Amino acid sequence: MQDDPHYHSPHGYVYVNEYAFTLEELWTGVDRLERRGVSLAAIGRALGQDRETSVIALARLGRRRP
Repeated sequence: MQDDPHYHSPHGYVYVNEYAFTLEELWTGVDRLERRGVSLAAIGRALGQDRETSVIALARLGRRRP
């Protein structure tokens, strides 16, 4: 079984309500939180508790300039 390149592409989109975010924005948000000491497990729990709010927060963090 091979991975679908569109699924893993940083140019793919995640849709939440009326918003569309790139996977790159989300992963950049995750990376920035991890550098600030937030564990990947904590990020995963937040996504599990309130996916919409967590995705929006990650994407906004990923869009910020470093």
